[in-house]
Amino acid sequence: MNSLFGAFIVELGLVTYRTVRSGGIVTPTTAPIPAPLPSLYTSAILIYGGLALIPGRGAPLAGLIGWGFVVATALNLWSPSAANEKAAVASKTATTLGAATKAAHTTALNVPK
Repeated sequence: MNSLFGAFIVELGLVTYRTVRSGGIVTPTTAPIPAPLPSLYTSAILIYGGLALIPGRGAPLAGLIGWGFVVATALNLWSPSAANEKAAVASKTATTLGAATKAAHTTALNVPK
């Protein structure tokens, strides 16, 4: 097992531990534990998958960067869910702006002359 794969497994363990420990994810009442959302795992898969694309001689550097992400996650300096939260806020803002723009156009078209 190379160092990048080891870092990936530890990162997934940290994500799972924090989610289960915090209990912040709403699950059905029949679920035994509050499991993390799949998008939290997807973020880690994308980051570590990108690092895995670094060719042979760069593999030690990729492993070092991977372990850097693990340390940052452990110290709460980085969270794999941060991108998901920003995307949700951006999506909500875009939806609100889209509705406001549509309402403005509808109002402008219905103004009597």
